[in-house]
Amino acid sequence: MSAATENAATYARAAATPHGWLTAERVRLYAAALLIFECALVGAWWYGHWVLAHPEIRSMGWDFAVYWSASGLAQAHGAPAAYDWELLRAAEKPLLHEMFGPFAYPPTFLLLVYPIAAVSYGLALVLTSIAGIMLYLGTVKAALGREPFMWLFPALAFPGLWAALLAGQNSLVTAAACGAALLLMRRNALAAGACISVLCIKPQFGVLFPLLLLCERRWAVTASAAAFSALFLALPALCFGPEIYAAFVRSMAMFRATVSEHATVVLRGAPTVFGVLRTGGADLATSYAGHAVGVAIAVGTCAWIWLTRARLALSASALVVGTLLVQPYMIYYDLAWLAIPLALLAIDMMRHGGGWVQRLVLFFAWLVPAHALLVVVALPTPQVAPVVLFALLGVIACRHLAARRAGQPVQSAGAA
Repeated sequence: MSAATENAATYARAAATPHGWLTAERVRLYAAALLIFECALVGAWWYGHWVLAHPEIRSMGWDFAVYWSASGLAQAHGAPAAYDWELLRAAEKPLLHEMFGPFAYPPTFLLLVYPIAAVSYGLALVLTSIAGIMLYLGTVKAALGREPFMWLFPALAFPGLWAALLAGQNSLVTAAACGAALLLMRRNALAAGACISVLCIKPQFGVLFPLLLLCERRWAVTASAAAFSALFLALPALCFGPEIYAAFVRSMAMFRATVSEHATVVLRGAPTVFGVLRTGGADLATSYAGHAVGVAIAVGTCAWIWLTRARLALSASALVVGTLLVQPYMIYYDLAWLAIPLALLAIDMMRHGGGWVQRLVLFFAWLVPAHALLVVVALPTPQVAPVVLFALLGVIACRHLAARRAGQPVQSAGAA
């Protein structure tokens, strides 16, 4: 029997098991219902802002407005102007009115968005959103493989996708780069390294990749990632001049002092241990200390999973969840990254089974981006995402421990 036929039979049995996980029909039905609701909500939002011109309903793509404004400044006044807060505030005012968002991204990302101001804001937002959706769907489909599973509706209805689209964020691009790197790592070292280098546009989200590569002894991927990253980091200096990095460092110092540590309104949207402690009233030192404890737990768990050669679904899922947990400053839209472990673990549970507690954690992880966004918009509750993320990492660790005890095959060490 071929692998595809065997997998098809496995999923058919799982779908037909009344006490098993959600059947394909239920997944399709529930996800389609949520997708219709999300489309209606976004349509009402668009109508309220653009047709009714309601002053309390802001435009969608507020973060993309920052990218587009920075692009316009870079084209008109030189690339360092994108990091000039006063110029940027004036450029953003027609789009964001009383709001202001600094361009808190490295020159590698400025290089990527530099052309977008060549077209109108609305057209640029639509085109980049479509590109982000295509990258996201391609990554989810690759993670699920060619399995006969109704993946499209759950992927499109995933709240993390909508949170990223509403904000106009680059989370779908970074998630696709991360997912592609993880899926290619054991097949094509050169391509995997190139995908890792894309995370130079948001380098804090690549922080655990070196540890993963070291623990799994993937030297070819390490060399590829280092070479492509060095090239990518050099390109802005070659294109814009070396002063672009000095402007970025000055801007980030201001951002860290005024936004990431002291702006409690912004930190309400941060689903991190640091964000929860800071908005809960803890001082800066206590918040960082509490976050450091969480980081130690997450990194230690991930290192154990990688050193003991977990199968791909668990190793890759640990990388994503661990990356989200170690971030002190991360906003709700970055939870779009959860699409990767959700897809991998859903298939892994169909292949190897899973208890109702693990499935419940997976369900909460699928929903948690919606809660993270609602905390900013309406809910007077703290962020629960850190709890869900630690629970998800616990599920990954438990599944790996169970596999080791059962003597299931693990990955080969030192593979490129």
